[in-house]
Amino acid sequence: MNKIFTLLLVGALTAGAVTANAESQIFKKKKKKAKAETEQSAAKDSTKSSMTEYKKLLKGAKTIDGMFKIHIVKDKYYFEIPKDLMGRDFMIASRVSSTSNNKDIAAGQMPRNPVLVTFSADKKKIYMHKKMVRNLCDTTSNMYAAFQRNFSDPIWEAYKIESLSPDSSAYVIDMSSLFITDVPEFSPFRSENIMDVLMKRKALKGSLVSSKSAILGMKSFPLNINIKTLMSYTVDGGPFTVTMTRNIILLPEEIMRPRYGDSRIGYFDESKRFYTEKKDGLQELTYINRWDLQPKPEDLERYKQGELVEPQKPIVYYVDTAIPDKWRDYIKKGIEDWQVAFEEIGFKNAIVAKDYPKDDPNFDPDDIRYSCYRMITTPIQNSMGPSCADPRSGEIIQGDVLFYSNIIKLLHNWRFVQTATVDPKVRKAVFDDETMGSSLRYVAAHEIGHTLGLMHNFGASYSYPVDSLRSATFTQKYGTTPSIMDYTRYNYVAQPEDKGVALTPPLLGVYDKFAIKWGYKPIFDAASPEDEKATLNKWIKEKENDPMYKYGPQPFINEVDPSCKSEDLGDNAVKAGRYGLKNLKLIMKNLPEWTCEDDHQYERLTESYQEVIMQMQRYLLHAMVSIGGIYFDEPRRDSEKPVIRFVSKAEQKEALKFVMETMMELPEWVLDKKVIEYTGPTYSPSTLQSIIMNRLFFTYITSSLVLYEELYPKQAYTFAEYMDDIYDFVWKKTISGARLNMYDRNLQITYVEKLLKEGGMLKQKSSPFSFKDLNEVEKQLLTDNVDWTKAGFELNPLGSVDMVKNPAIHQKVMDSYSLLRSKVNTGDATTRAHYQSLVFKIKQALTEQ
Repeated sequence: MNKIFTLLLVGALTAGAVTANAESQIFKKKKKKAKAETEQSAAKDSTKSSMTEYKKLLKGAKTIDGMFKIHIVKDKYYFEIPKDLMGRDFMIASRVSSTSNNKDIAAGQMPRNPVLVTFSADKKKIYMHKKMVRNLCDTTSNMYAAFQRNFSDPIWEAYKIESLSPDSSAYVIDMSSLFITDVPEFSPFRSENIMDVLMKRKALKGSLVSSKSAILGMKSFPLNINIKTLMSYTVDGGPFTVTMTRNIILLPEEIMRPRYGDSRIGYFDESKRFYTEKKDGLQELTYINRWDLQPKPEDLERYKQGELVEPQKPIVYYVDTAIPDKWRDYIKKGIEDWQVAFEEIGFKNAIVAKDYPKDDPNFDPDDIRYSCYRMITTPIQNSMGPSCADPRSGEIIQGDVLFYSNIIKLLHNWRFVQTATVDPKVRKAVFDDETMGSSLRYVAAHEIGHTLGLMHNFGASYSYPVDSLRSATFTQKYGTTPSIMDYTRYNYVAQPEDKGVALTPPLLGVYDKFAIKWGYKPIFDAASPEDEKATLNKWIKEKENDPMYKYGPQPFINEVDPSCKSEDLGDNAVKAGRYGLKNLKLIMKNLPEWTCEDDHQYERLTESYQEVIMQMQRYLLHAMVSIGGIYFDEPRRDSEKPVIRFVSKAEQKEALKFVMETMMELPEWVLDKKVIEYTGPTYSPSTLQSIIMNRLFFTYITSSLVLYEELYPKQAYTFAEYMDDIYDFVWKKTISGARLNMYDRNLQITYVEKLLKEGGMLKQKSSPFSFKDLNEVEKQLLTDNVDWTKAGFELNPLGSVDMVKNPAIHQKVMDSYSLLRSKVNTGDATTRAHYQSLVFKIKQALTEQ
C-alpha cells in the first residue's frame, strides 16, 4: 500500500515537474518575444526620434551629396559623416585662393603643411584626432602594446553630435568653426624660418576680424570636400583679406608600398622612427616622396615583358591659361620632357600637360585633386615646385608649380650676363620667343622635377671637366650639367670663339633619368620595402664610379664642398672663374652699346652693370669654397671610398691666389668710366673687399685647416701657412714700396681690423645683417657644440682650434705692426698718414689687452 502510494506520489510529482518545465519554457519564449517586440518598438521609436530630430535640425536645408553630405541651414554648415568612415585617415590642406597682399604668400600657395586627421565617436561627440605617423612599431613585437600606450593620436577638435541620420548610419555635426576661426594650422601666414632670423626680417602676421569673415561656399565630391572662406585680418594696423580654400580628402585605405630613402639619391622624404626588437636600438628611416605609378592590371604581363604601357594613374598637370600663349607651349614641353625618363622604365604618357579646362564646372585649381602650373603676378623673381604627400607612405597626392611672372626678368639678366659675349640674341631689351621660351622650358622641367619628389642636385655639374664646356660635341650631347635639378643656368665658360657650343642645360640629364628609375620602377619580386633594398643598392652600385650619377645635396649657411655648389659650372672653380671673368670684362667694354636704347634712360645699363658685379662675386665665392674645403661622399663599406677628403694644399693656395688677385685688380675694369658716367657711383670694390676678408676668417675654414693639419701634418695646408699667404697678398705693395691706391688702403684697413677682432683685441659693434653676422651665427653654433651637418656628415668643433689659431693670429698682428712701423715714413703724404693710423690702431689694441 505504501509502495503504491509512493509510486503515485512520485508520478504526480513527475507530471507536475514536466508541466512546470513546459510552462517555464513557454514563459521564456513569451518573455523573449516581448523583449524583441519592445526592442523593435524602441528601435522604431529611436528611428522615429532620429527622423524627427534630423528633420527638425535640417528644416529648409540645401543639401550637397558627396563624401560627406553637407547641409546648409542659413549660416550653418552641417556635415553628415558616415559611421563607416570613423577611423579612416583624412588630410586637410589649406590654400590661399586670393590675397590683398602677396608680400609673403601668393594666391595658389599652401602657407602651412597639410594636417593628417582621423575621426572617432562616442554617444555625444565626434572627435577629430591628429594622426601620428612619424613613429612606427613592429606589430609582431611584444613591445607593440607599450608603443600603443605611448603614441596614441591626440584629440585636436571635438564636435557635438547634433543628430543621427534617419537610418542611424551617419552622424550630423556642425564643423563651421573649423573654417572661420583663427586655426594656426590653416593660417594664411607662413611660419618664420631660419632665414627670417638671419636676415632680421619679420614674416607677415595679423589678427583675425571675425565680423568680416565668412564661409563663401562648399563643394562635396566622392573623395573630397572643398570649403571656401573669406578671412579678414588686421596687419600692421591695416586691412588684409584672403580667400582660403580648405580641402578635406579621404586617403586610400590601402596605402602605397613605401620605398626607403637613400642618402646617395636626392628625394624629398618622410622621416620615420621604427621600434623593433629585431634591431639593437631605434631605427631611423625615410620614405621617399613619389607618385603611385603602376601598370594597369590588364597590362601587367605586357609591362613585365618590356612593352611600353600607360600607368593606371597618370600624372596630369593643368597649365594656367593666365600664362601668355607665347610661353605656355614651352612650359608644357618642359612638363612633358619628363616622359622620356618614365619611358625608360616602361611607362608612356606617364606625365601630361593640359590647359585649364574651359567648360568643366567642377574644375577648380585650388581643389587638391588637380595638379596645376600657376601664374603669380608679383615683383618676386622666382619659381617653386611644392608637392603634397601622404605621410603614411610618401605617396604624392598633388603637386604645384608657382610661376612668378617676374622670373622673366631674372632669366633675361642671367642669360645676358652669362652668355652675351657668345650669343648676340641676348643683348636685346626683349628676347625673341624662342630664346625666352627655351629658358622657361628649363624652369618648368626643373620645378616639375621637384613635384616628382626630386631634390636639388648641386653636385651634378662638377662631373664635367671645365674645358669640355667649350666643346660643341660635348655640350650638344650633354648640355651644361647631367641634372636638370642642379643650379646651373647658362654656359658662362664658353668663349666668343667657341662655335656651336650649347649654352643651356639639357632637357633632362642622365642623373635625372636614373633618379626616376631608382624611385619609380616597380620591383615585383620584392614583398616589402625592406626586400627592395638589395635591388635599389645594386642600381646605385652600377653607377657609383661614374661622376655623372653622383648626387650632391643642397648646402645651407656655408658651402664647404667644392664639388657641391650653387650656380657653378665644371670641376675647377678657378679655371671656370677665369673664363667667366674674361667674358665679364668683354661685356663691360661693350655694356653701353649693348644695353642703351634711344629715347630711354639708363635703367637697363645700370641693371646690367649690377648683374656683372654680382656674377663676378659668384666666381670669387665659388673659388673660396676650396679654401678649407672638404669633399664629402656617401660610400658604403664595400666601396672602400673615404667619407671625407680634404682639398689639396696646391688647390687651396691656387684658390686663394685667384681670389686675392681678382679682388686687387677690380678697379681696373669694374670702374669703367664709359659705364660709371651713366650709372653713377653704384658700386665700390671696397664692399667686396670687406665681404671677402670676413669670409677668409670664417670659423669653418679655420676648423677644417686645423683638422687637415692634425690628420695629415706632412701634406696639409696649415693655418699658419694660410695666414702667411694672406699677409703676403695684403702687404705686397707696402713691402715693395709701391704706391697705394684707395682700394689698397681699404684692404689693409679691413685686414688689420679683422686680425684684431679675431685675436680678441677689438670689440665688435652690432650692425645690420652682413656676412660677418653669418660668421657669428656659425661661430656660435660651433661654440655651443652643435654639430655642423652636411649631407649626413658631422664636423664637430675641435678643442685644438684656438690653440692653433690664436698664436698664428697674434703673430700676424705683430708682423703687421713691425712692418708698418718700418714703413711709417715712406710713400706720399696720404700713404704715410694711412700707415700712421694703422700703427696707432694696433698699438692701442695691444695696450688695452
